[in-house]
Amino acid sequence: MPSKDMIGRVLTTGSATVTAEHVANFAQALGDDHPAYRGADATAPLTYPIAFMTQAMAGGMDTFLELGLNFMTLVHGEQEFEYLRPVRVGETLSLTGRIADVYDKTGSSGTLDFVVLETEGRDQQGRPVFLSRNTLISKRT
Repeated sequence: MPSKDMIGRVLTTGSATVTAEHVANFAQALGDDHPAYRGADATAPLTYPIAFMTQAMAGGMDTFLELGLNFMTLVHGEQEFEYLRPVRVGETLSLTGRIADVYDKTGSSGTLDFVVLETEGRDQQGRPVFLSRNTLISKRT
C-alpha cells in the first residue's frame, strides 16, 4: 500500500529539446494537420507533454516498487495538463517527475490505491511552462 510519506518525492530530473520533427509527428499521430504544429516556429499540441512523461518517470522504478502498487490491476485513471504558455519548437525544457499525491478509496469491490504523478516542464530561464498530472489506480490485494 502506498505511503503518504512518499508525497513530494522526486522520481527523476532531465531535459528534452522540442524538435519540429517530433512536434509534427506527434500532431500527425493525433490526426491534427493544423499549420501551427509545423515548421521552425511551431508550437506543440496541447497534449504534447505526455511525450515527456515516460522520460520524466523513468528514473523512478525503485520508487514504483516501493509504492507497492499491484501492477496486474494498474490502470491509467486520469490525465490533466496545466499551461503557463505554449510549448515551442527549439526550446529545451528541464523536466522533473514527482509523486504529487497518494490516497485510497474503499468501496464494495475493495480498496483502490491512487497515486498522482506530476511532470513539471521549465524553460531555460527556469520559468514554468507546464505541469502534467497522471493518476494511476491499482486494486489492493
